[in-house]
Amino acid sequence: MCYSKAPKMNNSDVMSDILLRLPLKDLVGCKCVCKWWNTLISDPIFKLNYSLRNPQYNISGFFLQKFLYLELHSKLLFFPCEGRVDAAPKPSLSFIEDDKGVRIQHSCNGLLICSSFRCGEEDRKYYICKPTTKQYFPLPNLECRTVFGISIAYDPNRSPHYKIVSICDSYFSKNHRQIKIYSPVTGSWKPSGKPFTVPDEDMLFNRGVFWNGSLHWIGMGNLALRFDPETELMLTMPMPPTQRKPGYFGESGGHLLLVEAYGPLTAGFDIMEMKADYSGWFVKYHLNLDQVARRCQAVERANRLSILHIVYNHVEDVDESFIVIHVPGEFVSFKLRDYSFMDLQTNNHVDSGLGLWYSWEGVYPYTNTFFYL
Repeated sequence: MCYSKAPKMNNSDVMSDILLRLPLKDLVGCKCVCKWWNTLISDPIFKLNYSLRNPQYNISGFFLQKFLYLELHSKLLFFPCEGRVDAAPKPSLSFIEDDKGVRIQHSCNGLLICSSFRCGEEDRKYYICKPTTKQYFPLPNLECRTVFGISIAYDPNRSPHYKIVSICDSYFSKNHRQIKIYSPVTGSWKPSGKPFTVPDEDMLFNRGVFWNGSLHWIGMGNLALRFDPETELMLTMPMPPTQRKPGYFGESGGHLLLVEAYGPLTAGFDIMEMKADYSGWFVKYHLNLDQVARRCQAVERANRLSILHIVYNHVEDVDESFIVIHVPGEFVSFKLRDYSFMDLQTNNHVDSGLGLWYSWEGVYPYTNTFFYL
């Protein structure tokens, strides 16, 4: 009779098996015990196994940010879209110690860029942070007079390292901009390329969208830019040849999405998607809000509407994509294929009586990736 021997486990396998069983908070502390444990926990395969073993930490959704008069911190709400509501990060940045208050500047795959709130640029500090573990790290000072935008480029499927890209002023002229890149490997900022010019139209450098390995920015006119932080190349990309203003610009499920407002969004609108080769946009969905208004009184009586978030989601062959909109006094979510309504779960207290108005420019998507600062 033959007996097969069980595979031998080395010390690393045994320790990894033990670490996989720890709660997330304890696991974070174990990184500081010794270099060996830090190496084990930082391994991409360990991160994947930990995520699969601990689905209670899986959450994706979006932060809503609004600024209130004389409030030190920005007002935050968090809406889960997928995963467990009890895994959602607390809608507060008070764990970042800054006597000038803190606000979100950008988000990407589980990381936030935050900054000092009520101060001038010369006194502003920037932080990279992860709200679910309440970790944050102050960034070195940006030596410039004006920061027009700061964005994170991070794809955990490609690299364990993130990069931060800032668009700063240049001494060449008021129409020139200088890109600076921060890498946690070097721990410092470096200029990328020569200063470049922007036309006299408002570029939304404060609303960068990370997709397909690059950061993307649109403007109020026909100019749109994309920057690859690995090759450090800045390129243009096409925009629909019409006069409009952006009603939404974001990424979901590996798709770059755009809504343009030619008039009131309450009349209906198209959701467009960028082709993977950047050859142009095509209409992915056309929304007829009359059908939505027949089922929802808040939409029917709304004299204005803003798009907050679009989630591109396919379950097998069924399109489960949905949209979240804001009408006066209410947040509404419905599926794009049949306009059926969805419940917006949240662990926040949403006070609709404040009269706050939210738009996509105050939305910061968040996915709780397994990442430590």
